[in-house]
Amino acid sequence: MPLLPLREPRRWASSIATSFVFVAVFMIAWSAAVAEDFRIATRIFVGDEEKPVSEATTLFLDGVVYDFLDQPAQTAVFRKPAGERPGRFILLDAQHRIRTELTTDRLSGAIQKLRTWAAGQTDPMLQFAADPQFNESFEPDSGRLVLASFVENYKVATAPAEHPEAAAEYREFLDWYAQLNTLLHAGPPPEPRLRLNAALARHRVVPLSVELTRAGEKEPLRAAHDFTWRLSRDDMERIDEVRASLASFREVTNPEFLRQTQSQNRAK
Repeated sequence: MPLLPLREPRRWASSIATSFVFVAVFMIAWSAAVAEDFRIATRIFVGDEEKPVSEATTLFLDGVVYDFLDQPAQTAVFRKPAGERPGRFILLDAQHRIRTELTTDRLSGAIQKLRTWAAGQTDPMLQFAADPQFNESFEPDSGRLVLASFVENYKVATAPAEHPEAAAEYREFLDWYAQLNTLLHAGPPPEPRLRLNAALARHRVVPLSVELTRAGEKEPLRAAHDFTWRLSRDDMERIDEVRASLASFREVTNPEFLRQTQSQNRAK
């Protein structure tokens, strides 16, 4: 699959914003009690700017995840794999009243092809994304985790995961969503983000804040997360609207859905 080149911060920030949404989800694991339904509001900033370049809200209810990204506009519903049945993402386009589905099996296959393609390119950044090698350091006392390389660097403030089973369950969503985000935004392989997820799980910690810098970019990306342990009435109404859309929107193929949404975003 052909990929877009690395973008300037303000151009590529929104396309990877959902990757930072994943970071917030891990914070749930260290609550004194694991909540069955909760919300996470995420704001993404470039450098020291006060105005976010993207905002997202992620709602968890009864094992189903509802994710709302504002820029670019995107609504996704995730149901995790169960037994031999693969998981699936359902993407919704409210303007055209259409929806499309993508199973985790198909997603995994597409990402593997992307990794193979990237590994065969001459661009060192694509080669890195296919199989990133980080110098990892972790300070147990301070909880500071660093993944350093010549392409990408993650600086993470962490806290111990008091509920590792819950953290592992949420990590499953994060990993799948990182792969989905790659396909939606024609990005490089998501392996660097997956390696960070794995490092957090290995050290049994959850991230409180994350800073991402990339080679050639002057300003880092930073994420701010606000979460609550129960859903509000507005949240439930938003979920009800999505459920109604799932029943009423016309189902289309993945290519048709992307053509419609991409033309919509270009027109803005």
